[in-house]
Amino acid sequence: MFELTNDQRKYFAIPPVEDSWEKVEVTPSPYDRYYTYAYLDGRQVRKMIQVYDEQPEQGMDLYREFAMDELLSEDKAMILPKTSKGKPQKFTAANLDKRTKKGMSIIFGRGCIDLSNYTSEKSYYDSSIEGIQIKTLQEFGEWVRKWCEESTAGDIADITAFSLESREHQKYHEGDFFRFRIGRRWFGYGRILLDYSKLRKQKIPFWDIFMGPPLCVAVYRIVTENPNLTPADLEGIKMLPSQMIMDNVFYYGECPIIGNAPISPDENNYPIHFGNTISAWDRGVRYQCGRTYIAIDEIDDPYKGFYRNGGIGWTFDVNLPILNACIAKNSNDPYWEMRPKAATRQDLRSPENAEVLSEVRRMVGV
Repeated sequence: MFELTNDQRKYFAIPPVEDSWEKVEVTPSPYDRYYTYAYLDGRQVRKMIQVYDEQPEQGMDLYREFAMDELLSEDKAMILPKTSKGKPQKFTAANLDKRTKKGMSIIFGRGCIDLSNYTSEKSYYDSSIEGIQIKTLQEFGEWVRKWCEESTAGDIADITAFSLESREHQKYHEGDFFRFRIGRRWFGYGRILLDYSKLRKQKIPFWDIFMGPPLCVAVYRIVTENPNLTPADLEGIKMLPSQMIMDNVFYYGECPIIGNAPISPDENNYPIHFGNTISAWDRGVRYQCGRTYIAIDEIDDPYKGFYRNGGIGWTFDVNLPILNACIAKNSNDPYWEMRPKAATRQDLRSPENAEVLSEVRRMVGV
């Protein structure tokens, strides 16, 4: 079975396996498609590893490694509770997986690789934003080898510092400029255009079809090695179409805020939500674009909610290939051409929906 070596672990700021630790296979759940192993320091669970490489053609390969700190019973059959109010649980893969992870982790699965700090709840690296697809455990092993070979002393110092960060809460506001990582050495920049949670608190009417604390954000058409750009440096740079996103990457500081300024009229870059309502008590058709909210009760939605777009993501809906293509063409056309077709078909801002958007605006009087 594949497993990182201690020499490789240092390049990911993952704690090594000590010589005195015991590796045991943990009882799997009936439907587990992977093996779970725990490293024990006496009765203390220090590390959990989950691995599977028997069906690469189905995209089921995975490797996950987490640091843990759980105490087992004397016979090592039960996981003991953290507090006096808890109850012991059987030492099984399912129960261990539910316990709190800490520090740096590495996760490979479903074609993606993620390096995260569970303590700070921040992600250091996400292969999907680079547009990289890693399908098999063998390919993952090659990626690990290349990562280690290309690591500099500065890279090791950077990820080590990241691994030592504690959890902090960052305040954010409409008009904030932010920075985010693209790969290990590149950065992108963006803007928070609208905080719908603020509209909720202020009881300003809008079509509230979003889960969680929803933010409208947009990414600038820029990729740079410079992590110190200012809002002034971003003046004149065009944005990609905005999206709805949960606030986690801002709340936990994964995307640092670098400044703030009022949203100007030429930054009118908001998703358009249009469709029939889904509430039994609130029938009719709704239109939402930024702060513009229109409720119409007299007509049916001829598109049956196809353009409602109430979904909300955890991460940005762009990657490095899309950004580079838009920068090269000085246009957002590659954004619409390279994103999943299902997403662009349901977005009224897409060029292919120009006629539908014109009809929708006529219907709602915009």
